[in-house]
Amino acid sequence: MSKFDVEKINQLIEISKLYYQDGLNQSSISRQVHIHRTEISRLLKEARALGIVKIEIDSTFGASEKLSHELQSYFHLKKAIVIPTKPGSSYADDLKTVGSYASNYIQEQLFSDSIVGLSWGRTLATTIHCITPINSISNVTSVPMIGGPIGTLDVNYQANNLVHELANNLKNSRSYTLDAPVMVSNSALKQELLASPNSQAVLDFWNKMDIAIFGIGSSEITNNLTWRGFYEGTGFKKALSGTTVGDILSQPYSITGELNKSFNSNLIGLKLESLKKIPLRIAIATGENKANAILGALRLQAPNVLITSDKTAIAIKRAIK
Repeated sequence: MSKFDVEKINQLIEISKLYYQDGLNQSSISRQVHIHRTEISRLLKEARALGIVKIEIDSTFGASEKLSHELQSYFHLKKAIVIPTKPGSSYADDLKTVGSYASNYIQEQLFSDSIVGLSWGRTLATTIHCITPINSISNVTSVPMIGGPIGTLDVNYQANNLVHELANNLKNSRSYTLDAPVMVSNSALKQELLASPNSQAVLDFWNKMDIAIFGIGSSEITNNLTWRGFYEGTGFKKALSGTTVGDILSQPYSITGELNKSFNSNLIGLKLESLKKIPLRIAIATGENKANAILGALRLQAPNVLITSDKTAIAIKRAIK
């Protein structure tokens, strides 16, 4: 390729970036690169003809938008976000896509001086990892809504780590940890663990939260390594049997949205009755094996915002009877 060809290609790339990525109009580009506006139009057409610019129309967005409206209307949600995924894509790929979209939505909802609660898990961790530093928001307090794992759970998935990561991306913000396991053997021990000043501060924030962000557990994923890492040895697997289909903050419920109130009165976590009083409650969950659990959560009215994939949304629709 001659020097002229290289310079011409670089020019086409530069102009294409200014137009398609930076959103400048042709007049603005003309002033910036000192080329007449009519020439800019010709160069943009040439860039497309050479394949430098490729315009692709994704028709799956229309179907996803329809699913979003259907879920939002049927379950009276503030918002349902159904994210299009590629046919044949893996769960890991879909999780990354959902996490990326969810992080963008969360960043739009955060505001200065707010109190944000987080749960635990791979889905939530994927979302929080995608959040980029935000300088326009300050003085946010982030707190865990549940105690720590009993088993050996990757630290990246733990609520105490996630609240710290979120706070680090926000200006002059802080996070609190809850230094107690999710389940304890008796009420006396529970009261002792929650009596510390730090635990009392977290419990106080639970009553003032503006935003809750959480995942949804499913009875169909109890052999998952992440799930076992959190609940190993707790007997919680037994609680997710029979008519129970899922859990939020380790509180199990049926597909009809009925809570199993008999399970573990010594749970250390925000009660779902209190969760439902929080103004913005964002559930992020994906995977067709979570369809029944998500359906039960929606009938329970735990979230008022749902973020999921198109495959999962279709599975939820099939599960509705």
